[in-house]
Amino acid sequence: MARIPDAEIERLKTEVSLVRLVEASGVVLGKRGAGEMVGLCPFHEDGTPSLSVSVGKNLFHCFGCGAAGGVIDWVMQREGMSFRHAVEWLRDGAPVAPGSDVAKPRSSGRRLPSPVQHDADDAALLAQVIDYYHETLKASPEALAYLAARGLGGSLVERFRLGFANRTLGLRLPEKTRKAGAEIRGRLERIGIYRESGHEHFTGSLVVPVIDEAGAIREV
Repeated sequence: MARIPDAEIERLKTEVSLVRLVEASGVVLGKRGAGEMVGLCPFHEDGTPSLSVSVGKNLFHCFGCGAAGGVIDWVMQREGMSFRHAVEWLRDGAPVAPGSDVAKPRSSGRRLPSPVQHDADDAALLAQVIDYYHETLKASPEALAYLAARGLGGSLVERFRLGFANRTLGLRLPEKTRKAGAEIRGRLERIGIYRESGHEHFTGSLVVPVIDEAGAIREV
């Protein structure tokens, strides 16, 4: 599969209007100060507006749950998509400037399957989560560039199964209001992946698993 050109990724980050993208997903935004919009965060139970969108920087940040990023990150987290899928989705026609007539992007409905098996034992469940974080890292040019700048790229990523937690795991699980969703989140909490609050323990961070001599993952 061909690599997405960096220039195309940067174009989407700067040309796609994050404000219009957020509003297109159903979030009502209001002005707060110069160049800032705020609204209720869709990524957690938000009673007061904790989601901030910077119009000038085209970035979002939630002061409640820590969700943050740009337009690609928003689509990945809001729609439960991979990095490549999110880029392709935005290419399909996203709002590019306030007041423009460009059509809103439409979800294809092709949500990705859950990366964990509900009947797996705890050891297998932990390994599946680590595999998911590992693939997420390899699909994130920014995360890979961050590691490379610190001399941690190349074979080290594969050798130590390094991963990246970008808060998309929960979006690939059944809704927490469903029995299956509540059960799998309870198990993930027990093995240290989820917090009691219902959020992922690792958010926007590098994940380094502890691997024993036999190659089994013991903890993160």
